[in-house]
Amino acid sequence: MPLTSLLLGAALFLAGLTLATDYRGAAGTLANAFLDPSQGDRAILRHYARRGIDHPELHFFNEAPRHPRFVRIGGGFASAVGLVFLTGGVLALVRG
Repeated sequence: MPLTSLLLGAALFLAGLTLATDYRGAAGTLANAFLDPSQGDRAILRHYARRGIDHPELHFFNEAPRHPRFVRIGGGFASAVGLVFLTGGVLALVRG
């Protein structure tokens, strides 16, 4: 059991640290891949465009500069949680 929390903590800490420091543009890539509506169902967006209805997701490009910042903040939180799991795993392994 200590090994599981140790590995989970290390993986979560490193993934969060990668997002928090924006290593090689990881935060921007993640924001573009998961938050960009053009990555979603294009048929729905075409449906709205044909009828002239302003779909809320089409405002993505107005809000796009803020998204990597929020991903970086989330990466910092993930890194902190991973550090807690890593510390708990080390303590459980040492006390064992």
